[in-house]
Order: sequence, then C-alpha cells, then structure tokens
Amino acid sequence: MSIARWAIRPVGTAKAFLAEELRSARYGDIVSVKAAIEAARRDAPYLQDTDDELMETIIELARELGLAVLFDSRD
Repeated sequence: MSIARWAIRPVGTAKAFLAEELRSARYGDIVSVKAAIEAARRDAPYLQDTDDELMETIIELARELGLAVLFDSRD
C-alpha cells in the first residue's frame, strides 16, 4: 500500500505575509522593495506571486501604512 505524503505549508496570501512583515514599521519609515521581496522568497516560498505582483502589493500596503517605498529591486 502506498501512502501519499503532502507537503505541509502555511496557507496565506502575499498581502497577509507582507502586512505581517511591515506591521512594526512606523509612519514615514522606508520600505525596500528588494528586501521585502527577498523576505517573501526566503520566508514564504509557497507564494506563487511574481516579483511584479509582490511589488504592487508592497506599494499598496505602504500607501495604507504611510510608508515611503524604495524602488531598489532592479539593483
């Protein structure tokens, strides 16, 4: 008899993950797009969003939280 093994992975969206990452930021802080995307790739490898989709989410959240965005992802 064969037993199928499924990978156990967290369930969530890129927006939920990034919101958690940015929750400690204060109004006016700067968020690096490059660092945020690297954190998503490292800590949430199950996310299937492209870098451009992640960048859109970062911008949206930054606007909601009053953060400045550093567009350094192409460096």
